[in-house]
Amino acid sequence: MSQKRLKSHFLEFEYNFDVVGIHSVNAPHYMAWCLNDTFSANFQLHVHSFALNLLKETMSEHAEFYWQGDEAHSEMWLVNNRGSHGLLYSGKPTPDYWLVIREAEIMGGTSDWIQGIKAINNVQMVFEFPTEQLEKLTWLQQLSHL
Repeated sequence: MSQKRLKSHFLEFEYNFDVVGIHSVNAPHYMAWCLNDTFSANFQLHVHSFALNLLKETMSEHAEFYWQGDEAHSEMWLVNNRGSHGLLYSGKPTPDYWLVIREAEIMGGTSDWIQGIKAINNVQMVFEFPTEQLEKLTWLQQLSHL
């Protein structure tokens, strides 16, 4: 069971998930296409952008792509870190995209995904976000899928 701390309390999730940061100059739709091509996945753009309140009552909208494999596979979300009014996370390193993988161990773990993403053109860096620092990703609690 994954757990994260937010403002002195813990938020619990029913599922285990891993978070991967991706540095890339690729546009969001092209990044999703590259993942589809590299992994034979089927990331699709959500009809409604992922929106949350970042600063001073201003809603920031972020492109969000979703992929759900067959029954034997986990679910994944590709979320653009830069939105219409700011970043989801501005700490160092600051990724351009977040790949959230539910139950990544079913897919062989995140290492295969990281290696495959590194091979995509215009991807400068890929890293697994440390589990012990997930509380810094406060936007995760607003993803309705988790």
